[in-house]
Amino acid sequence: MIRLETVTKRFGTTIAVKNLSFDVNEREFVVLFGPAGAGKTTTLRLIAGITEPTYGEIYKDGQSLKNVPPEKRNFSMVFENYALYSHLSVFENLAFPLRARKMKDAEVTKLVTQMADLLDISAVLDRKPGFLSGGQRQRVALGRGLIRDADLYLLDEPISHLDARLRIRMRAQLKNICLVRQSTVIHVTHDYSEAMSMADKVIVMNNGRKMQEGTPEDIFNNPDNDFVAKFIGNPPMSFVKVSYCLDNGKNGFKINNQQHMILEPDDLKPENRAMIAQCKDLKLGIRANQTSLSSVQDDEHKILTSIYLVETQGHRNLVTVKINDDLVQVITPPEQQWRVGSNVWISMLSPRLHIFADGEALYHPNKKNIKN
Repeated sequence: MIRLETVTKRFGTTIAVKNLSFDVNEREFVVLFGPAGAGKTTTLRLIAGITEPTYGEIYKDGQSLKNVPPEKRNFSMVFENYALYSHLSVFENLAFPLRARKMKDAEVTKLVTQMADLLDISAVLDRKPGFLSGGQRQRVALGRGLIRDADLYLLDEPISHLDARLRIRMRAQLKNICLVRQSTVIHVTHDYSEAMSMADKVIVMNNGRKMQEGTPEDIFNNPDNDFVAKFIGNPPMSFVKVSYCLDNGKNGFKINNQQHMILEPDDLKPENRAMIAQCKDLKLGIRANQTSLSSVQDDEHKILTSIYLVETQGHRNLVTVKINDDLVQVITPPEQQWRVGSNVWISMLSPRLHIFADGEALYHPNKKNIKN
């Protein structure tokens, strides 16, 4: 339905979006995910027609949107800064896009009432935006964007100003609204949980570039590079700097000041082994739920570490250990007690490790996905 082909946007000497390409299929919920300044909002504004690309093309159903004004694209956009009409009541703010399409009063009232019920703002329909909380204003802005039929909904951080509990509820409601209405959505967020729970497809962005595109599961399990690995996950992936070595006829990885060698995966391709051997920035990545700690050394726990931080979270402990200058996070059962500063042993087995060479992923343990 929507296609971006090598889209670039410059503001003077600043490149906000660079060579960005992706497709959005009909009835697909796509999330643009990345840190502040990644180019997510600029991408939405380019699709909406609020600003034009410096280079590249944007297509809708195979037709270029160049020189097509925003009002002719039949897209609906929800802005992060609300953009509500301050002189109108909540009811009239929600009704505005419907009245602009000459809908009858009875139908307007029906749709406004339904949307207000969904967003839990029925009690404030007679108020003006100045008398609402930030969370209420955001829900009004979201409702105004969703209330009319559109070919594409562009949502810029639509629930970011809500408190944590309401944000979780609104995630489910928003996704359900879009599923029931079979909407096509591009949703911008910097919240990991929001991206993973709502998206059919995630596009990870940084510094105006697409870092990776795929399903939430694929991006989590098989990050293309160390940026995606560090940005995806709660907690994110941890990294340990290593060197590649040959010992007693076996290839593997060694951590500085550690005697134990971590054997390389059995299915590592020879061409990737050659790349690893020449790499100056070699790291092993591991998820917090794919390793464990022990107070004594055994056949699995062979890397000596020290406890750096213990975070008690009720259902689990999140323990950070220090290996030289690297910090590694480990999820442990709540009944296990750890003391900051004490020495412990960590499990780092090759079947659970990701391998990154010069920032690019060469091996994933889940999919055995080896890049060439």
